[in-house]
Amino acid sequence: MADIVIVEDEPVLARSIVTYLERRGYVADFALDIRGAQALMERQRPRLVILDYRLEAENGLDLLAWIRARFAETQVVVMTGHGDIDTAVKAMKAGARDFLVKPVPLATLAGMARDLRIDEMAPWADPVGLDRVIGRSGETAQIKSTLKRLAEQARALGGSAPGVMIAGAAGTGKMTAARALAEAALLDLPGAGPIVEFDCRSDGVDRLRDSLAGAAVLILRRVDHLPGPAQAVLAGLLDRPDMPWTIATTTADLARRGPEGGFDAGLLYRLQVEWVDLPPLANRPADILPLAETVARRAARRHARPRPRFLPEARARLVGHDWPGNVAELVNVIERAVLTVEVEIGPDDIRFLGAAPGPAVPNLRRMEEEALETALSAAGGNVSRAARMLGISRDTMRYRMEKFGLPR
Repeated sequence: MADIVIVEDEPVLARSIVTYLERRGYVADFALDIRGAQALMERQRPRLVILDYRLEAENGLDLLAWIRARFAETQVVVMTGHGDIDTAVKAMKAGARDFLVKPVPLATLAGMARDLRIDEMAPWADPVGLDRVIGRSGETAQIKSTLKRLAEQARALGGSAPGVMIAGAAGTGKMTAARALAEAALLDLPGAGPIVEFDCRSDGVDRLRDSLAGAAVLILRRVDHLPGPAQAVLAGLLDRPDMPWTIATTTADLARRGPEGGFDAGLLYRLQVEWVDLPPLANRPADILPLAETVARRAARRHARPRPRFLPEARARLVGHDWPGNVAELVNVIERAVLTVEVEIGPDDIRFLGAAPGPAVPNLRRMEEEALETALSAAGGNVSRAARMLGISRDTMRYRMEKFGLPR
């Protein structure tokens, strides 16, 4: 039985994906059209289907609907064109687990397969190093590649490694990237000193001086808020031979601000030899669902709550939002949902701060489940009688009961 089925109408690309996955230990196969995919699905019953939205004259969402009706346990990931968020939203509403934006790096496909297998089989642990950087977009793949290069450079050069500036709008995950880079650089280094974080907006200069003894990495959070006197102190510390490797984060473009903007140019030249730019979350929509899943797992564990699953309508709502608050806003939304639900996160549980409350919209899935339970109770558990009450066939009733896990 195949672990993964690829549905892609370009034969060369389909074979390349299958070969790449098989070399990494997966059993994979491919189909070029919907009819071939349906026949393959009936034989293989895979755990994961990676489905191209455009299959020549066919629509991949038609196959998605067919899969969801017959293979409830199979996860489906839809590949869409760049910027085609409308299609991604439709795919989420139709029951897709996630979506990818073409062209998709083969490593991203293998990473998704690994993540889904771990998600199903293994307990979840806090990520370390570059695994802290979550996402499947091309932008995130490039960020991780850059961080990996900088970590290897720091390992080779030690304390003489050049400073790194991580820039981006508020909430884009700059500190996550900084910690990932620092941990990756120190990974498996025996006797490495600690990673010290200094908040340039709230911590005093004395703490900066006192905390450097034996440190391996200094992370300067919000360095654009560093006052003038503290800038002078930091510039002096950078000249010390025992100064640890420095990573700084900023929301402001300090190079454009210039000396008249209150930041010393000489200090900037020392801190920003290498740099990483983090784009807004709206520019990397393929990261939204992996981030949401990760935040939900983490929040459930921290608050001793059951780990919830996202209904298709909730996934669509997440993908369709423009996230002006970036990753920080997403964390807020998901944590609030985890604290208010028991098992499932539906669209009504995805609430954005500052959004005006809309009219109450009934959840069709929950209404359907309640109708089935009510009919079964009234019929004393007799499936045929409950089906007649609902005006559906006995086979449809049994299918719906199986869909919701109701006992027969």
